[in-house]
Amino acid sequence: MSSLNDAAREPRRWPMRCLRISLTVTAILMFGQAVLAGLFMGGEPSAFAWHREMATVAGIALIVSIVAAILARRLGRAPRWPIWATVALLALMSLLAFAGFRSLTALHVPLAVIVILLAASLAAWAWRYQPVAAAATDPRAPGGDSDSARTESATPTRAF
Repeated sequence: MSSLNDAAREPRRWPMRCLRISLTVTAILMFGQAVLAGLFMGGEPSAFAWHREMATVAGIALIVSIVAAILARRLGRAPRWPIWATVALLALMSLLAFAGFRSLTALHVPLAVIVILLAASLAAWAWRYQPVAAAATDPRAPGGDSDSARTESATPTRAF
């Protein structure tokens, strides 16, 4: 019966996979935005329409990342801060879109650099993050008592 309880306390892996994939897609799309902006500024007029369309797709990918961050928190025991970080990134992207539609290049370009760096940083964190079981990290967690944690870690394992 304890194995059933232990399995129930283990974080689910699929929400974190979804978060990793969605944040990576968002970061790649944001980098693609910079490439398209450079092409447009370099004299390729068709790149502007692609830049605008890719911004919409990047926003949708970020909304998916927000949902994935919530699922990773609720089901995968991920930290709470990625939820707020993805929401803040969406707010920055909204400001970025506003500056772009108003042709405020002096605001749009530096803000785009910040957004790309934040998206890449979030994606990098998601790939480095390793969830741990609640009982193993916190003896006060439900079902995790300090005595069992001590006996499991104090028991030597031998390989013959």
